[in-house]
Amino acid sequence: MMRAPRRAAAAGLAYLALAVLWAAPSSLSPATLIPDVGDPLHLSWVMSWDAHQLVRHPLELFEANTFYPYHRSLAFGDHLLPEALMVAPVFYLSGNAVLASNIAVLLALFLSAFSMYLLIEETTGAAGAAFLAGLAYAFNSFTRSELLRVQVLNIEWWPLAFLFLVRFVREGRRRDCWALGLVLLLQGLSGTYYLIYSALLAPLWIGVVYWAFGRLPRAREIRLLALAGLAAALFALPILLQYAIQLRTMGFEKPLREGVDVLSYVNPGATSLLSRLRLLPGETGVPHFLGLLGSVLLACGILSLVRGAKDAERRSLGLLALTTCGVGFLLSLGPDIIVHGRRLGPGPYALLYKFVPLTRGMSSPNRAAVLVLLGGAVLLGLGVEWALRALPRSAGLTALVLLAGLLPLEHWSPATTGMRVPTGKEVPEAYRFLAGGDGSPMIDLPLYPDVAKRYWALYLYFSTYHWRPIPIGRTSFYPPSHDYLAWSLRGFPDDLSIGILAHLGIRTLVVHPLVWEDPAERERNLAALDADSRLTLVKAFEDAPPGVPGLELGHERIYRIVGAEEKAETPLCTPEDELRRVGWILSGTGINQPRRAVDGDRRTAWSTAAPQKPGDRLEVRFPEAQDVSALAIDLWYPHAEFPRNLVVFLEGEEGGFERVPYLDGPQVRSATIDALVSRPREARMVLRLKKARARAFRLMVGLRERDGAWAAFSVPELHAYAECR
Repeated sequence: MMRAPRRAAAAGLAYLALAVLWAAPSSLSPATLIPDVGDPLHLSWVMSWDAHQLVRHPLELFEANTFYPYHRSLAFGDHLLPEALMVAPVFYLSGNAVLASNIAVLLALFLSAFSMYLLIEETTGAAGAAFLAGLAYAFNSFTRSELLRVQVLNIEWWPLAFLFLVRFVREGRRRDCWALGLVLLLQGLSGTYYLIYSALLAPLWIGVVYWAFGRLPRAREIRLLALAGLAAALFALPILLQYAIQLRTMGFEKPLREGVDVLSYVNPGATSLLSRLRLLPGETGVPHFLGLLGSVLLACGILSLVRGAKDAERRSLGLLALTTCGVGFLLSLGPDIIVHGRRLGPGPYALLYKFVPLTRGMSSPNRAAVLVLLGGAVLLGLGVEWALRALPRSAGLTALVLLAGLLPLEHWSPATTGMRVPTGKEVPEAYRFLAGGDGSPMIDLPLYPDVAKRYWALYLYFSTYHWRPIPIGRTSFYPPSHDYLAWSLRGFPDDLSIGILAHLGIRTLVVHPLVWEDPAERERNLAALDADSRLTLVKAFEDAPPGVPGLELGHERIYRIVGAEEKAETPLCTPEDELRRVGWILSGTGINQPRRAVDGDRRTAWSTAAPQKPGDRLEVRFPEAQDVSALAIDLWYPHAEFPRNLVVFLEGEEGGFERVPYLDGPQVRSATIDALVSRPREARMVLRLKKARARAFRLMVGLRERDGAWAAFSVPELHAYAECR
């Protein structure tokens, strides 16, 4: 019989091999292939930025180079510090953010499985049961669907928290208490969702274990637990403070989404090997399927508790698991309890969303299913050990081998083909050229179209080769002016876009000609760039990098905006004499009541469906004809969706709507962007018109099909003014 270290090493090697298969094909070509161009590239940039900044300016970690001109821009998403520290040596040695990211995924899967193995092996002494518990914890439908998001996969610290907590209550050793605080801190820092879950459950976990051991904590133990918790909180405080500042300044609220259908826990994925057993039509968000065998073995674990665990350690671990399963299950149901599409009543997550501010940035209650996996894997391990006691040794070994093959298999689904990313010599030479510059802000233009918005993560990734500030990218919470700026740049290289960039202090432009797919448009726009007196061609790169189709890279040109002073324009007028909204009759398309646009509450908004479509409109009819000189739309971030392709129509006293121009040049756009940056909760989009007598006005989104393709258009509050001086 192998000794425990040898058994653990064998289990670790098996987990690592399965992790490579689980994350394939990216794990088979880790230096160049990613599962998708969106989240994986965004997260690869996050970890690379952490590694880059920690050895240069660690106290300015959150002053990331993205989403210029915002401060603390790392706080628009998860910071991924634990993940970044694990793969920082890979980035330092290779300079390859893709390689570091893929290795981070493998480590997350491997460590999650191995930490669960250690927990169950120490508690039961049964290496086979521990091995199966590790399989169930790390290789399931949930992790299979979350391979794009490394922070969601990093669940390796919770099993260790259970391990150290039980040890501490059993033996009272100080080192176990401090280790408990450390691993809970690391789990919380791995992702915002896990921080909230850990903070909510830690006191409950402590109480459950003491109850299972049949005693109250001693004064010394209370002091140690308090000190360990305080130390963890003090360490996390500087990090959490950055998010608190962003939350207070801008708000991270997202609309609360529906949770999971109860039956989704027994519903295989649509592409899994067991898809014929699906009980629910369509998709149900993040897969939560526990597996047929997994559910049976989990039930065995519960049965072993009912029959009575022989020792307090096993009993405490089982109760920990059962409690965690129950809390995770209830939270994952979201604001409503739904069974097979039918709402049965309110769910507990709505209370959490209402009373815990940070949870308002956690709009996906289905992620709480990870707690069901945590508790379920522990119960599975206990259940396997209990069930195998009654079997002869040979039969038990056969059962373990079969289960080891079948448990991951019932969660298996075909992998995506992945996407190749330029690395090494395939990276456009323009980015290496920029690395030797003055470090001033730059931008890639023209932007990939909004329908391919996930490709904007490439701007983050390529910045790892020069680390200059950039304004456009991908993140969890887009800063207030981000989408508005992107829309304003869609006509590049027109006067509007050049003027806005000059106003923002962005002087360096990396132009990707091949993004203009139409050759005639490409030739026309390049000629316009060369003829523009405000631009100087710094360098042109004639050779396209090899391979990597579909990204439209190659033949880059670097321009610099010279004569950065903006063109003199007529000073903007200030809207005055707001029209009373009494008696307004509102109508239009959309998904809710138009009256929300004038109800005095910016938290409620009229909105088009998503995506907005050409012809979507909001119409206001006055009780009598009024002078109109300006309209204003509150842009109450983060609840408003910016109106793109907006046109204005007025109905004169003689009847009939006519389109009217409004002032919308670089100065107006820049003023709106400035407001969104400096005071996002008070910012407005002001539409200045030529003064006219009107009986009604209409805001319409676009007139042509090509003007669509943007998410939505919402109006928290709408105002009209008689004068603009």
